[in-house]
Amino acid sequence: MHKSILTYCLIFLFSLTLSAQETEPVKQEVKPSLDHGTIDSQFNFMTKKSSNWQGHEVIKVDMLNKYQSNVQDTLKLLKSTLKSSESKLDQQEGEISGLNTEIENLKKQLDETVRMKDSMKFLGMEMTKSSYNTLMWILIIGSLAVAGVCFMLFKRSNVVTVETKQTLEEVREEFDTHRKNALVREQKLARRLQDEVIKNKNLGL
Repeated sequence: MHKSILTYCLIFLFSLTLSAQETEPVKQEVKPSLDHGTIDSQFNFMTKKSSNWQGHEVIKVDMLNKYQSNVQDTLKLLKSTLKSSESKLDQQEGEISGLNTEIENLKKQLDETVRMKDSMKFLGMEMTKSSYNTLMWILIIGSLAVAGVCFMLFKRSNVVTVETKQTLEEVREEFDTHRKNALVREQKLARRLQDEVIKNKNLGL
C-alpha cells in the first residue's frame, strides 16, 4: 500500500510538473528548442527537426543525447521530489503516531478523571456515586423505619403507662373509700360497745 501511495505521488508530481510547465504564462513568444519547455514539447521539436529517409525518421545523435539528458534531469528532479515527499510522509507518520499516543494517554487520563469524579470512598471502600446514593437512601429509609417502630413502641408503652396509672389511681381511690368506710364502721361499733358497757354498768351487772 505504501508503494502504491508513492507511485500515485510520483504520477501526480510528474503531471503537476508537466502541467505547470505547460500552463506557465508566456510573456514573450519562445521558439521551440531542446533548451527549454516540457519533455513533450522537446520531443515534438525533435521529431519536427528529423528528416525522412526511406520511410524512417532520422534524428541527429546530438539531439537524441540532449533529449536523453533532459529526460534524465527531469527524472532526477522527480526522484528528488519523491524522496522529499517520502521524507515528509515519514515525518508526518511519526507525528501522527506521536499524536495517537498522546491521544491515548489523554483518553486514559480522562477516563481516570471521570472514574474519580463518579466515585467516592465510604468506610475505606471506593464506590460509584450511584451506589453511594443508593446506600445512603437505604440507610436513611432504614433509620426512618427504625425511628417509626421506636415511636410506635414508645406510644404504645406510653398508653399502657397512662392506663396503668389511671387504674392505680382508681384502685387507690377505692381503697381510700373502703378504708374510710371501715373506719366509720369501726367507730360505730366502738361507740355501740361503749354504750352497752355503760348500760350494763347502770344495770348493776
